[in-house]
Amino acid sequence: MITPEELSGFLSMHQGFRAEFGRLAVACRAPRDAAHAALLEEQLVLVLDVLHLHHTHEDVHLWPYLLERSPGSSADLDALEAEHEVLAPLIDAAHDTAVPLPERAATLDELHRVLKVHLDHEERVGVPLMLEHMTPEMIRADARKAETEIGRNRMPVVFGWLASCLDDEQLAVAVQQQPRLVRTLFRWFWWPSYERRLRQLYAGVDLDALSPREGVLR
Repeated sequence: MITPEELSGFLSMHQGFRAEFGRLAVACRAPRDAAHAALLEEQLVLVLDVLHLHHTHEDVHLWPYLLERSPGSSADLDALEAEHEVLAPLIDAAHDTAVPLPERAATLDELHRVLKVHLDHEERVGVPLMLEHMTPEMIRADARKAETEIGRNRMPVVFGWLASCLDDEQLAVAVQQQPRLVRTLFRWFWWPSYERRLRQLYAGVDLDALSPREGVLR
């Protein structure tokens, strides 16, 4: 068994998805200029890629493991996997750079809505199974695997994105789970850099209305 704190990375990722697609849907309706549009496209690719990795890990590794440990949960786990199939065409449409960003804003709105419902469902039925059946060693191995798949060059941006979506309590727990070097890099380099990126991405967007949090940007 593990504690909820040990699942902070997984749950922080969920919070990041909940917030970022809503932000992107608003900002993509009217990019300020070509540079802003290019930055939005870059952010969208990043978040969609991480979402794909997250779903692939669940379908290939996590759900089969939980099913083996809890066969009576097959209906719930099958439903979560089926929801990934519902999300897949929305993810593909959001990825379609042949369609201008303003025309993809409605797709991002729908992706945001459907994904939030899915994540809520996943946390109701999947997270309790994870808490019961996973071990700290598995959590650490999954974190290392995710970092490798995302890539060293993108990890500072991913850390900043997730931090921008958490409240102070969630952020403190998530940061505390990291090695000392990562905590130091995040505080002095990664977060200040991402704060600048955040303002470039979402100037004029009410981030607190889309993802309530206290004090993260101070």
